[in-house]
Amino acid sequence: MKKYSRRMLAIMLTVGGAAGGALGLLAAPQAAAAEGSADLSIAKAGPALGNAGDPITYQIAVTNYGPNASTGWVVTDQIPTGLLNPSVTTSSANCGQANGTITCQGGALPVGSSAIISVTGTAGPNGFRMTNTATVDGVEADPNTDNNVSSANTNILAVPMVDPVVGAGVAAAAATGAGVVLYRRRRGAGTPAM
Repeated sequence: MKKYSRRMLAIMLTVGGAAGGALGLLAAPQAAAAEGSADLSIAKAGPALGNAGDPITYQIAVTNYGPNASTGWVVTDQIPTGLLNPSVTTSSANCGQANGTITCQGGALPVGSSAIISVTGTAGPNGFRMTNTATVDGVEADPNTDNNVSSANTNILAVPMVDPVVGAGVAAAAATGAGVVLYRRRRGAGTPAM
């Protein structure tokens, strides 16, 4: 084992302390990554309940919680089975559809700012549970990836087919407070029993 003088140890400790020592050198790239990081979060919201054939709209919000501005991000939204004729609208990104997936590429997003994306479609027939999941990925390192995925569930109720004439009569009776009244024919003298 090498022996160092007290003066040499003092110099080594001073230099090591100023530079953070070996641990400081290893931590330097992590510190640089933290300085260029942006915590992007995604939140998806939609109706909890809908009827077959109803229009369904989901809202996707991408928010930057910092500590730095995001220079770009991508949202991927898997179109749920049962959402027919989906379309996407936003003023914050360029979006497209391919193979059942909506992809939106956004640009700069300052700290504390949000970008909103709307996905609209029609609920398919029959009753089912529709789950819509979206994810976000940023250009910068993300210090918290737990908030990069969000889902919204919608229970679609089957709507029974009703004859328009019968349905209109029932609706009119309900609106006026009238009900359906059944009369039983009385048997009179000489009237055969039915």
